[in-house]
Formats: sequence, structure tokens, C-alpha cells
Amino acid sequence: MERDAEIVGSVLNRRAALGGAATLAAMAGLVGRTGHAAAHGKHVDYSRHPLTGMWLAMANPALPESPQFPAPSLFTADGFIIFIFPLTDLGPQGTIFQTGLTGTWEPDGPQRGHFTGVLLQSDANGTFTGSVTVDGYPVVSEDGQTFIDDGSKVIVTIRDPSGAVVASFPGAGGRPITAIRMSPGNPGFPDVP
Repeated sequence: MERDAEIVGSVLNRRAALGGAATLAAMAGLVGRTGHAAAHGKHVDYSRHPLTGMWLAMANPALPESPQFPAPSLFTADGFIIFIFPLTDLGPQGTIFQTGLTGTWEPDGPQRGHFTGVLLQSDANGTFTGSVTVDGYPVVSEDGQTFIDDGSKVIVTIRDPSGAVVASFPGAGGRPITAIRMSPGNPGFPDVP
């Protein structure tokens, strides 16, 4: 029993290290890439759109009754997204191992953007179990320091390991996704009494 716990702990530590290293490498490779290959296969420059930048979003977990979690979320000027999620979550079938959400975005109005991102999931044995695609529509406040996605246009699509759609439904877990722009000295956590 103790040996099993050591093996599971070793697997989890290795996954955490690899996931963290891969995320950092991806972020480092994308930051400052305007003018190079763009997310949409053509040169785009969204640097003037208020959604461009680094945010700390309060995202919804797999189970609606679980609390929201902080998700550092990068919207690059050339149309990429990288959202960092916890490596594990609790779903209807138990523990889920997941990647961050990565994909593309574009302006959908002067204050709103539209993103499509994909995260991959596996079980505790390391078996790939499928993916989740999220289409979201965050709207940036007039002062450019917060955004909200009320979920009214959000579509979540769940696919099995072969890519076949298992479920597709509107909404983002019933709660709005909110975010605060990150800056030096301000990690973006909401003021909680």
C-alpha cells in the first residue's frame, strides 16, 4: 500500500513538473511573437484590443458545485490563448488530469473577444480520456481592467479519445467567468472579505 502511494506520488510529481515546464515553454515561445506566424494563418495585430494581455480569471471547474479556481490567462497580440488550469480536477467519474486550455482568439467587437481553446484529459493511470473545447466571449470593462463572460454565448464540447463529440452544451458551469488584469504588484486576485 505504501509502495503504491509512492508510485502515485512519483507519477503526480512528474506530471506536475512536465506540465509546468511545457506551459512555461509555450508561454515563453509565444510572448512577443507579433509579426511572426499568427494564430489565424495570416498576420494579425490585436495589440490595441483591450483583451490583449495577461489576466487572472476565476474559472469554473468540471463539477458545478465545486468552487471556481484562479486561471492565469494570456491573450496574445497575434491571436493565441494560453490559460493555466490546475493539473487535477474532480469530475463526474472521479479525478481528472488535465492540461491548460490553449487555442486562438479574435476581436468580436470593440470590447469583446471570441476564443476557442482545447484542453486534454487523462485518468490516474495516464490513459488519454478525451478533450474539452470551450468557445468563450469575454467582454472587457470600459476601464480595461476587468472582464466578464456571462456564459450566454459559451459552448462547451466534450470529445472522446478519437475526437468524436460526446456532448456539446451551452454555458460555462452556470457562473460567470470574471477576470482582473494582472500587473506588477497586482496578481489579479479579487478582493475577498
